[in-house]
Amino acid sequence: MKLSSHLFFVFFLVFLAFSLPSSAQKQGAVLGDAPTWVVERKSGLGAYTSTIDFKDERKQLLMAGQSYGTNYGIYASIKMGKSSLGARYRTLERISFEVVNYKPIYFIGIDSVVVGSGPSKDGLVFKIYTRAMSQQTTLVLDRQALAHIHFEKGSYLHSQRQLNPMFPRLGKDGRAVFLEDGRVACDPDNGKAFDFEFFYKDGRHVVRKQDYDREGERAQGDGYKGEIALSLPGRRCRHSFNKVVF
Repeated sequence: MKLSSHLFFVFFLVFLAFSLPSSAQKQGAVLGDAPTWVVERKSGLGAYTSTIDFKDERKQLLMAGQSYGTNYGIYASIKMGKSSLGARYRTLERISFEVVNYKPIYFIGIDSVVVGSGPSKDGLVFKIYTRAMSQQTTLVLDRQALAHIHFEKGSYLHSQRQLNPMFPRLGKDGRAVFLEDGRVACDPDNGKAFDFEFFYKDGRHVVRKQDYDREGERAQGDGYKGEIALSLPGRRCRHSFNKVVF
């Protein structure tokens, strides 16, 4: 991955944050000036990988997940474009994400997709924020959001699944409220459904669960080699690496 020398802003795309009803938020937004991301061909990303064909615009599986006893898959339909960097590279004109629920207890949907930097080993990462009982199961990133991203043939598209709480607390601006430790403030239930991925309940006793992913980062160090074994690609289905072919 390389950054163009004349741009210093971090590329940060927030799409449909916490599935708010505003039509403007449904269109997505790019914050700051977008630098050029070049995802280059690298090796050593782990024993568990898959392949994604940029020439095929059908829905292709990015990763699978299990939350609330629901098994589901996250798919992506990709339309590629020519890159200014040459024949070995391609840009993305459009990505359409979709969650497919298999035998659900709670239906899982997509709140947002954030494009940003990942661990130094693999560079760019698409962070896919999912939530039970979300209002939507599809989300689209357009050419404007993706135009500055270039994939080399044989590089890897890195995706990361992040589960949001079912009932986040929202501020007056309609955005999620965060606690001092960085976690999203949330309620355990809405009177009809209980968020048992984030809380324990025994009668009237309700306790929020420990964030094991954050504990692992603090104990082992934040980074690719510092991740504990259970959070490595392919072990928990939280990360996926899809080799790019075209």
